[in-house]
Amino acid sequence: MSASKDKDTTLVPTVREVQQKFAEILSHGEDITWDLLTLNQTEVLKRKLSMFKANTNMFYWIWDQRKYTNGQSLTSLFFVMIVDNVSNPQLAEESRSWHLYPVFRCRRCVDKTGQASSIDCCMAYVTQNSCCGNWKEFLLLPDFRQGLMVTPHRGVYKLIDGQVELKSYSITDRPCSGLLPKIKDYSITPDSLALASKTLITRKKPKNVFDFPLVFEFCTCERMLSLLLNPDSEQQSCDIVDLSDSLVLFTDTVNNFRLASRMIKEVNCASILINQQRSVFDKISEEAARIEGKVDIIRSANGVPEKVELDNLFQPIQKKRKLRKLPETPMNIIDVPDSPEITTINVKGEDINLEVYGMLLREHIVSLETFEILITSMSEHLEPETFKLILQLTQTFVENTREEMCQLLKYYFSTESVLYQIILSIRRYYPRWDFDEIEEQSSEILRRLRYFFASSDPNSRIEFLKKCDKCVGYYDLFNNN
Repeated sequence: MSASKDKDTTLVPTVREVQQKFAEILSHGEDITWDLLTLNQTEVLKRKLSMFKANTNMFYWIWDQRKYTNGQSLTSLFFVMIVDNVSNPQLAEESRSWHLYPVFRCRRCVDKTGQASSIDCCMAYVTQNSCCGNWKEFLLLPDFRQGLMVTPHRGVYKLIDGQVELKSYSITDRPCSGLLPKIKDYSITPDSLALASKTLITRKKPKNVFDFPLVFEFCTCERMLSLLLNPDSEQQSCDIVDLSDSLVLFTDTVNNFRLASRMIKEVNCASILINQQRSVFDKISEEAARIEGKVDIIRSANGVPEKVELDNLFQPIQKKRKLRKLPETPMNIIDVPDSPEITTINVKGEDINLEVYGMLLREHIVSLETFEILITSMSEHLEPETFKLILQLTQTFVENTREEMCQLLKYYFSTESVLYQIILSIRRYYPRWDFDEIEEQSSEILRRLRYFFASSDPNSRIEFLKKCDKCVGYYDLFNNN
């Protein structure tokens, strides 16, 4: 083999190297992790799925699994890798020729407390073409090409002493009776990643989140995956906007512009994402350790949209007065751009010190970018006294009610989630954004906020749990309608 070919070969990561990277991004040690989406957060899931060449059924299959999780969605993304050029499982992990498939694992069975699952419990698995109810059925799916499957056992990424635990399964000559026929092999390969990294695409906003550019030979996420998995390869098309949009696949927010910007500037961009994810999971894990009883690590999406959409929530104010032209990015925050602490924000000429709203409010910020977008949008549309009142309501809830709700719900939720729900409540019930009205109704706003979080409990009801006849766990069926 020539030297140039040797160089090209080294640019392609091995199966183990790819899965190691995904495990570092998507998991936390040996914990079972889940991403939580509530009933009104369907767009977050749809945006994740839009990164792949998936059909609309994939969304409905995943969303239907809410019947096992009290009407909420608990999922976790993992990847199946198929190697078809070797027969030895040990050699498969070192192969640089592979096919990659995304799969969503959905929580189904739990322990007797209804709050935690076991790796031996039944979980639903949703691929681009099929949905099945447990791991045994999953291994028989006809969705993947024949060869050796290398993937985390039961779809649970585990890092043992920092190394991903992988299992190999032969999926040659699998029976397909009673299962959906294979539709099309939409796999990600080293070749498609290379093509994606060098192909410029003219941006055109789709009318529907499921309007995929099927004419392309790669899917939307592949420019981002190429950047993560092949950091030394030539990248011509993955700019900040591309990367920011694609990172929703791994994060719990759609606001990833700052993260993308930092990644573009760094040589080892994957380490930026890995460190950011580790920070979030560490914070959730620390909180979970304080919660009574055994619980899974649940990461809740804050649901905060991009700034343009968020600004629309203040539309009634725009009709009353003409706003001055403002920058599209939150540049009026008086702070160092990458500082972990926001100190002061200017609202209509008045500098407001955020530190006066308490340490807990700042400690429970998970996405600094999302929090900045929220307070910047507020500062552009609200008067200073209304701005300060909303932050006071956020502080009150975080300090007086949040701990109680964490014990009840058994998952971590952030300051930005609380702030956003307060904004939504005021927009719905007090759309004039009148200070006196909001102040008078403060108790009612906090009551509605408590009800919202109480209604987003993903844990099964103990009194309705039934013993599963296929695993060690229990399940409850919730009416999604």
